[in-house]
Amino acid sequence: MKYIYFTKTLRDLNQEQLVEFTVRNKVDGLDLAVRPGYPINPDNATREFPQFAKRMADAGKIIGLVSAPVDYNRPADPKMIAVCEAAGKAGVPFVKMGYFPFRAEFQQEMKQAKQTLVEFGKTAEKNNIQILYHTHSGLNLGCNGIGLSWLLQGIDPHFIGVLLDPGHLALCGGPFPMEYSSIRDRVAMLALKDFTNAKGPGRLEPASTCVVAGRGLVAWDKVGASLRKGQFAGMATIHGEYETKDLAERERLLAQELDFFRAKLS
Repeated sequence: MKYIYFTKTLRDLNQEQLVEFTVRNKVDGLDLAVRPGYPINPDNATREFPQFAKRMADAGKIIGLVSAPVDYNRPADPKMIAVCEAAGKAGVPFVKMGYFPFRAEFQQEMKQAKQTLVEFGKTAEKNNIQILYHTHSGLNLGCNGIGLSWLLQGIDPHFIGVLLDPGHLALCGGPFPMEYSSIRDRVAMLALKDFTNAKGPGRLEPASTCVVAGRGLVAWDKVGASLRKGQFAGMATIHGEYETKDLAERERLLAQELDFFRAKLS
């Protein structure tokens, strides 16, 4: 399995520093956040992406995934089109789209979301990419494997795939073997993180906190067993969305997580 690193927490690094981070930490590449305020963003992606992709390739590293802003859920949005076109021209295989929030009418919103995914499939086909939908807990359609399997029924799997997240599935409460089985044939990539979920002082509801893998809710042994049984052959993006005091601590914890994931998921 190839491991790439999500640059959401590396917002302050420039393009050269991102390449150096990738090489220094011995990951296979990056899950590149192409978002406002980042070195490569929806406004400059057309111009900046080709040179960054070349820098990564020259270093022997890949851009395995482009993660668009979480509200980029309209295929006609010019900025989403620009992100997809830039990824396709650079040879990036996957683009993560935004989420469909649940508002009030589940069946109607599922129908609308399905129609939108059909249109996203056309964008993916045009740019020779696969667009991924992330299983993200909370008020999002397709927040777990079973719900997402309903949403993707009838959608061409060549162009719309799944970014499966064991951490968010744990927050949703579904047993990973069942969740994975429900959507297995569409899983293109894993998003790796762990969570705790507990009530704090003055809170009425539990609040989730991202923690280093192995310290939270995820039953990683079951995740690994399910992936091996299903012969998963994709790549994984390490999210590392916990707080650190500095970049050195982040890199130390990344090394720890890499060893952990290779032991549990291989």
